[in-house]
Amino acid sequence: MRQTISRSRWPLWLWYGWILACLLLAGCADSKASGPPAQGTETQTKSTVKPILPGQEIWKNNVSSYLFGTNDSIEWTPNNIETMPTIQSMMKSAGIPLIRSFFFSTISDKDIDQRIGTIEKIGAQCLVVLPDYDNQAFNEHVVRYLGSRCLMYEFGNEANYNHHTMQDYIAQWNKQIPLLRQLNSKAKFFGPTLSNINIETNNEKSSPRFLSAYLASIKSSKVLPDVLSIHWYPCWQNTEADCLGKASEIGSIVTQLRQNVRASLGQDLPIAVTEWNFDPNAPPPAYGNKTDFITKFTRDALNAMIQAGVIMACQYAAGSYTGYGGLDMFDVITGQPKPQFQTIKELIQTYKQGPTAGGGNGLLVSRGKPAFCQNNENAGGPQSINDGQYGNWGKWDATQQSLPTWCAIHLDKGPSKLLFIWVCDYQFDYINENGAGPGAYTIAVSDDSTDGKDGHWKTLVSVTGNATRVREHLLDFSGESWVKMTVTQLSAKPLRGDFAIDELEAYDVSQNADDSYFFSGDSITAMAYNRYPEDQPSFAEDVHKAFPQRFPAMLDAGLGGWNSQGAVEHIDKWLQLNPDIHYWLLQWGTNDALGQVPPEKYEANIRQLVQKIKQAGHIPILAHIPSMNRPGGDNTAVNTLIQSYNTALDRVTKDEGLISGPDLYKLFSQHKAYFLPDGIHPTAVGAIAMNNAWFEAVRTKI
Repeated sequence: MRQTISRSRWPLWLWYGWILACLLLAGCADSKASGPPAQGTETQTKSTVKPILPGQEIWKNNVSSYLFGTNDSIEWTPNNIETMPTIQSMMKSAGIPLIRSFFFSTISDKDIDQRIGTIEKIGAQCLVVLPDYDNQAFNEHVVRYLGSRCLMYEFGNEANYNHHTMQDYIAQWNKQIPLLRQLNSKAKFFGPTLSNINIETNNEKSSPRFLSAYLASIKSSKVLPDVLSIHWYPCWQNTEADCLGKASEIGSIVTQLRQNVRASLGQDLPIAVTEWNFDPNAPPPAYGNKTDFITKFTRDALNAMIQAGVIMACQYAAGSYTGYGGLDMFDVITGQPKPQFQTIKELIQTYKQGPTAGGGNGLLVSRGKPAFCQNNENAGGPQSINDGQYGNWGKWDATQQSLPTWCAIHLDKGPSKLLFIWVCDYQFDYINENGAGPGAYTIAVSDDSTDGKDGHWKTLVSVTGNATRVREHLLDFSGESWVKMTVTQLSAKPLRGDFAIDELEAYDVSQNADDSYFFSGDSITAMAYNRYPEDQPSFAEDVHKAFPQRFPAMLDAGLGGWNSQGAVEHIDKWLQLNPDIHYWLLQWGTNDALGQVPPEKYEANIRQLVQKIKQAGHIPILAHIPSMNRPGGDNTAVNTLIQSYNTALDRVTKDEGLISGPDLYKLFSQHKAYFLPDGIHPTAVGAIAMNNAWFEAVRTKI
């Protein structure tokens, strides 16, 4: 993409036009030129292929790992991926494999180190762009200076657009590439990095003329690129529907381009789309902020590139305020990911690990493992603490006289990090000083115990003053095989005179803890997501059934009688208690409606909640509030108010670029059997339906 201060572009012409012109202008070769091995042809996409680029992997269905790259563009704002560790962490967690980064000749070695250092922190491979291709001294310095830190370089950036002649570019290519290859024999070089702007097909700077001259020259000089690179932005002031229809055109474009290369050179070249997005305008059309649009466009475009055998694709851009932020995968103001990032993350998960995400990304590893307890007064025995049963009186409990008391689980070695969660379903509200949750406890790990009692133990967590019904802790588990929780105090004012824990859960989060969900809301939330036997299958079970190697962590944080104002007043505390839970599923509004809270006040509260959660590095998702069916009266007024709240939720979802949650209003309006006799709270069947509605709403987006 052009890098100008105005951040604007000339209108785009369809690629079909210039590809056709290329076919007309290019000559057929009768012999093969020397160059890199072929990769990504139609035949190869159907057979086993091998990586040919540094750091490249071949994933499921012969998909190149480098299809899911991105760009670190010119930094138009101090907030960018180089200065925001939160963004770097999320990119690393998602497994972004490749970052294309711009190295203009005006930057210092310190700037070079910062750009490369950012890529290294993310754990990605680098593709360095040398836009000032005519500055030979600088280009040689970069290749020499970086050495093994970067082994892929793109020579020029849209040279046919940026006020250069094709003769100049071709001359510099033939002159410099052999010298740069001598400086680093392991490095790979990309060109000609064509813009897809086609002003006139008979203009020497047009893509077809430029490409035709380039191919003819490299056939003669035999200085072939390791990868032929192009850019693709299919839309220019198109309607949303028209733009979406263009998403898969890249497949045909690449196929025809490959035919053109064969006709010119007598052999294949790997093809990379080193910049792509839906529209290059600055800013692009507003429909790019719609979750449904950008999700489908991104998925269709990448699937088309996969089918066409593209070896590399770099979304433009990660987070540099490109297109006034309209093309970024991250909001550089808040640091939060946008739907395009979520879609690419999902595709990485699909092709890297198959459709079922597994080890290190949230897999439940404690279920059914050997368990040992001291002073457990419940008849269910130690195995009741990790049997997957909630609220059925098979629990770990003890009175004050039995304290301290502990339970331990023997896990397999392997995970480097655990997300450890304890659950008390004998306390209704998420926060209650009179509840049955433990008031004080420790969590320790061991690598040599045999029964939970002996061995050497290292205490990692020490909690006092707890009043929650469920709690999470991230544990360093490298080299360990046991985890033990020891309860030392009851809650502040326990009405029952004991504590009771249903389940101890441990999830392997060695890669990340993204498969975790915090259900926040009122008593409807508390009842729907408690995972009692009659409320199964839960959201977690729905995910597990669809994706057997996943079993997400879910925390029920419902609070009976609370409204959105109470949530705003306490959200900071909840965020402090749950720093490792990725998705926050919000279901506030029923008590607001019963209290006739004005829609504008409700919307302001929801916006505060969303912004607080995003600022803390988590992903909020909003559900439509269920309708009411209270007996003995007219529910029209309250349901009308709820509908105004739901309209506000849609505005917030759109404005904040959120994933769309389930429409619980429609769900309950169409199924009266989902209501208890009070016409507000869900039956067991209703709870099951709510869990499934959440799953269906987010299954393709998480």
